Amino acid sequence: MATGEVTRRSRGFTLVEVMVSMLIGTVGLLGTIAVQQSITSAAKNANDAAVAMRLASQKLEELSSRDTNTTQLADQRIGLAPLAALGKWLPLDSGSSSVPEYVDAEGNFPRDTNGVPLAPQPSEMGRYRWRRQWKVVDVGHLSPYVVSVIVTYSNDVGAPKTTRLDMERRKSW
Repeated sequence: MATGEVTRRSRGFTLVEVMVSMLIGTVGLLGTIAVQQSITSAAKNANDAAVAMRLASQKLEELSSRDTNTTQLADQRIGLAPLAALGKWLPLDSGSSSVPEYVDAEGNFPRDTNGVPLAPQPSEMGRYRWRRQWKVVDVGHLSPYVVSVIVTYSNDVGAPKTTRLDMERRKSW
């Protein structure tokens, strides 16, 4: 090879080679971004599910602390018997219709002066995105109460998810 002759290697890359390498790099980068977005979405959904489980457990613990054999008010708390007699998902609005508590991650919910849960303003729906209800069922004489709590929440896509906890509570009489 003569000294003045230029080889193909020393001339550099052609435009086609550069474009193909950029295309391959772009496809790889887009794949990485898609994986990162799905991981972020899965982490958010797992967090929402964990919060829903904690909110259901919180209400279940509150209900399990109530007396099982009284129909009277005791220390401003109603026993399980009158709740079971209602036979509806609680809480109830002023017209005795079931309404959910719209709760935030800490378990706080908007309510009116009578303690009836209110639907949050549209601007607050992101904060109060969990809806909680509970029900007490008396399965019969000498049988336990069944206490159920459901928490429903919406993900970014798809149908709302529901977490449900049930507990049997033995009667004390």
